[in-house]
Amino acid sequence: MFAHHGSRISYDLTQMVTLTGTVTEFQWQNPHVYIKFDVKDKEGKVTNWGAETYSPVVMTRDGWGRKTLKNGDKVTVTLWPSKIGTPLGFLAKLVHPDGHVTDLSNGAGPE
Repeated sequence: MFAHHGSRISYDLTQMVTLTGTVTEFQWQNPHVYIKFDVKDKEGKVTNWGAETYSPVVMTRDGWGRKTLKNGDKVTVTLWPSKIGTPLGFLAKLVHPDGHVTDLSNGAGPE
C-alpha cells in the first residue's frame, strides 16, 4: 500500500515541450487519464504522442469528464517530456479545441 509508480522519476521536470496535434485516443481511467495525439512535423512525418495526467477524480475537479476530448479534436499540449526520449510526457497545459485552457503547471507536477 506504500508503493507508487513514481511519475516524477519518469519525466524531465526541468523542461517543457509544446506540441499541436490531433487527438487519437482519450483514456478516462485509473490510475491516470491519458491523451494520445498525432503530431505532424515539418516533413509531414506523424508521431503519436502520449500525455499522462492526474487521476480521473483529480481531473474532475478541473471540470474534466469522459467526454472532455474526442478523437479528431485539435489540441495544443505542453508537457514535461519523458527522460528517455520517447514521445510521452506528463501534461502541464492543454489548449482545448474551443480555446479554453487547462493549466496544471502551477501544481506540483507529476505525482
